[in-house]
Amino acid sequence: MAPASDHYPIVLCRNLVPRPQFHKRNFRYENAWQLEPGFKDVVTDSWNQRVDCSLIPRLNACAEDMTRWSRDHCRKLKTDIEECQRQLHNIRLGTSGEGQVQMVEIRKRMIRLLAQDDAYWLQRAKTHWYRDGDRNTKFFHASATVRKKVNRILSLEDDTGNKVKDSQGMRMLAQQYFHDLFQRHDSVVTPIIGVVHHSVSAEDNNALTAPFIKDEFYVAMFSMHLDE
Repeated sequence: MAPASDHYPIVLCRNLVPRPQFHKRNFRYENAWQLEPGFKDVVTDSWNQRVDCSLIPRLNACAEDMTRWSRDHCRKLKTDIEECQRQLHNIRLGTSGEGQVQMVEIRKRMIRLLAQDDAYWLQRAKTHWYRDGDRNTKFFHASATVRKKVNRILSLEDDTGNKVKDSQGMRMLAQQYFHDLFQRHDSVVTPIIGVVHHSVSAEDNNALTAPFIKDEFYVAMFSMHLDE
């Protein structure tokens, strides 16, 4: 019999905290998908099924198909890698020729899974100087975690110095800040503009105000990094 009771009371304070509003996540292309067998066929079939659609609806439908496909692929990389390690360990305990053939197939699958895991964390780490070959996933995992912490906004400060931490309050504060920043202010600018020397010629002004052309979009898009 115990000399004293090991049942300690618990004091529970129920402070209702509103749940954050989760918005639908935008589509994000995963580089790891490219290493999954059959992915190219999924994209090709999805694209060819909507030949009568315009570009934007066709892209949106293709993104939805890839998202549905990804729910059954590339979502359990860590678990699959651990399962391959377990299978390899069990096969090494045996000496049959059949087991050696199976080991080769499991090794091939594990190499692909490790490459997918590496591509997954590399894409989130935004380490553009890296090139394939190291498979230092631990480094990219840490880089992505640090980057996520840096990008997360925990609070905002209003004009009176008060910190706002709830998501709804931060959204309203940010909206009001940019509304005040970019709204029109009535003022007399003629005396100031009159003494400023023109540094932009009429020819340069026409070039700056000219409509965008297809080649400019092409240069802008293909000058970006693949993972941007």
